[in-house]
Amino acid sequence: MLLTIRTIDHPRQHRTPWHVHESGQLYWVKQGIMIVETSQAQWAVTPGTLGWFPANLCHRAHFPVALQASGLYLGPSTSDLFPPVAGLYGADSFVQALLERLCRPIRPSMSDRYQKNLLTVLAEEVAFLPSLPLQLMLPLDRRARNVADHLLAYPDCALSQSQLAQQWGLSVRTLSRLFQEQTGLSFSRWRQQAKLVKSLSQVLAGVPVSQVAYGSGYNNVSAYIAAFRERFGMTPRQFRNKVGQIFFKS
Repeated sequence: MLLTIRTIDHPRQHRTPWHVHESGQLYWVKQGIMIVETSQAQWAVTPGTLGWFPANLCHRAHFPVALQASGLYLGPSTSDLFPPVAGLYGADSFVQALLERLCRPIRPSMSDRYQKNLLTVLAEEVAFLPSLPLQLMLPLDRRARNVADHLLAYPDCALSQSQLAQQWGLSVRTLSRLFQEQTGLSFSRWRQQAKLVKSLSQVLAGVPVSQVAYGSGYNNVSAYIAAFRERFGMTPRQFRNKVGQIFFKS
């Protein structure tokens, strides 16, 4: 098998359990947002991006809003064309054209060689695409991970670093060290990034920016917009306009 195409059409708040695929996967989202979590990171796959997840990577997925996407499941010979680690990439017009062509029904006259040639070109393009800052590294230490999971579940959490450390049996110094060593970010920086990544589904859904800001634990809207612009290179409104309007499904 070179390639299997599946249409992914989930209602909002759908979740999958932890699972593993024997094939590598390319996720191409046309509408909505897909949060993929591995043991090491969370990835926000949005319209205009291409998510790559290699074979045998244990993960689960959450769909905060209704999703329409295509999943390209690659056999071993084609998976090896792509990077050995997961990544998110900006899909330019040429990459999107390749994806469109790959997702069309294959005519009987088309050979496996033709399909593999398309995948080879796609892999070459992915190698030159910019990696997008839509991933959030997660700490591996169980205690620090408990803190991270709590902050992801409650981005407006008002507990201080000291209170969070005490709640999960850590000193502030140890908590800071674990986050720096295992995520590459200071605790305060990681906490800010978590708030921004978690806010994406509301931004895409058209929730007023003021409501998103306060729901994400920011004291004022300007601070939220400034942090969002620093992380994603555009304002929340510009981000929503770029990836398109999301329509909820019941």
